[in-house]
Amino acid sequence: MTRPATREDLTRIVRDFGNAGASAVEAGFDAVEVHLGHNYLASSFTSPRLNRRTDDYGGSLANRTRLAREVTRAVRDAVGDRVAVLAKVNMDDGAPGGFWLDEAIQLARWLERDGSVDALEMTAGSSLRNPMYLFRGDAPLEDFAAVMPQPVRLGVKMVGGKFLKSYPYTDAYLLEQARQVRAAVDLPMVLLGGVTNREVMDTAMREGFGFVAMARALLREPDLVNRLRDDAGAHSLCIHCNKCMPSIYRGTHCVLRDSEGPRAHGWGRNTVV
Repeated sequence: MTRPATREDLTRIVRDFGNAGASAVEAGFDAVEVHLGHNYLASSFTSPRLNRRTDDYGGSLANRTRLAREVTRAVRDAVGDRVAVLAKVNMDDGAPGGFWLDEAIQLARWLERDGSVDALEMTAGSSLRNPMYLFRGDAPLEDFAAVMPQPVRLGVKMVGGKFLKSYPYTDAYLLEQARQVRAAVDLPMVLLGGVTNREVMDTAMREGFGFVAMARALLREPDLVNRLRDDAGAHSLCIHCNKCMPSIYRGTHCVLRDSEGPRAHGWGRNTVV
């Protein structure tokens, strides 16, 4: 059960975002990323489906994106120009009535105008409504059920397929949407989603993206970037089974590596990421 956030709650949350950015700088990080996606807190405010507020944090797009803009401003004010500030922004919640691309483009424009971020990383999906919309590939229902306590385990087995839907994997699967944002702003952008080989990276650079983001592929092969540097034709060994997802409850890792020796794919070698 939840309750609506009060003004005092939101003031505290905005302040805490800024404090988190300052802590990251003090810890020696080179950049921070503000998460405005996946229907986590700020993203849930942007969603017309989830946001039922009637104050100035609900209703219009300007109101629904108010918290997102306030937390990015708080982070920027806290870190100054000491580190880069990125924002990860949903383009599509993957749920009927959710945040959609046309609204994401406007939010991107506002963030650029605010001067609060140095780059944008566009993403998709909802941890509350449709998590597999981001990941694409297999939906590991049995693996999720196995790490859940009863009676949640039984529920996942019985109805989990309605929540963990399976979407076919393709390389660069968010490129088509992200290029529309790319055309609307001048900020540097990071391409996320299905980046596993040099061909996708080169395509991103040609289309005006300044960076790419990798996650599952690096869980599978921590030295993948070195392999791609040395062999332009190399491809990731990740098969997009998504069994790394349930491992978050006991230490995120690629389960396919469990049976492999520590030197199988570069363990022990210097890795550039």
